[in-house]
Amino acid sequence: MLGSSPEEKRKNLIRMVGIASEAGVEVVVLDSERAVDDLKPADVEAAAEYSDAVGGPVVAPTIPVRRSDFGSLLPSYLEALSRRRRMGLCIVAGNPAYLSVEEASVRPGRLLWFACRVASRVLNGRPLLLGTENVEGVSRRICSSLGCTAFLLLDEGVEDEARTFAELSRGGVAVYAPFFIGEDGVSKNVERVLVSYARRRKRLARAVGNGSVGLREALRVSLVGGVEEVAERISTLASSRVNTLVGFPAELSAEQLGNLVSASRLGWRKG
Repeated sequence: MLGSSPEEKRKNLIRMVGIASEAGVEVVVLDSERAVDDLKPADVEAAAEYSDAVGGPVVAPTIPVRRSDFGSLLPSYLEALSRRRRMGLCIVAGNPAYLSVEEASVRPGRLLWFACRVASRVLNGRPLLLGTENVEGVSRRICSSLGCTAFLLLDEGVEDEARTFAELSRGGVAVYAPFFIGEDGVSKNVERVLVSYARRRKRLARAVGNGSVGLREALRVSLVGGVEEVAERISTLASSRVNTLVGFPAELSAEQLGNLVSASRLGWRKG
């Protein structure tokens, strides 16, 4: 969503950090697992430096521990984290769809423990998100021991999953959710984003009997509607002990970010 060239991505990331700051967003998570999509650590640090200057959000890049460049990527980000106050980290095992066969065959448990342990020492209380999908068991142990924020994906039954992690994690629980906030329905482009996300959700697939997943089913695992309607859904998450919402914009715009903040504030008060 930020562009195709490294220069375009760097420029647009800084612009989006500025927009997020004005909207009142507290954390910007860079949802990138494919090496070809990544910004360079220096570019992420530049965005965090800008955020420092304007009093903006924490910028948290994603590090998949099974990717072959993990050994160089983590130290680069740890150096940047030691210099920038408004930087966090999101650590994930790595989705096999974005990995080579060799990378996907790596067992992630010990790598997740290592990455979270060393990052928590540098972050010293700043956001450290740990992706839980397909590594729920080890994630529970890490969150309980190190106080990472359990990072769940909006899916069928996420409320029960959130309550389980909330009992264990001193760092709280975050939920990642695609969203589109508006009163006039969704465009075809927005629908494609929402349906693409929904088709990757395992519990939704089981709930619909492995049948076809279209927009109607996608609405079960996304935040769509007017501000009031989305706020009601957020209040349900809040009452399930979710304390951080990471929104994935189906349409990237300042208006959508502003709407999400409005819905979140209203939803958290209700929850």
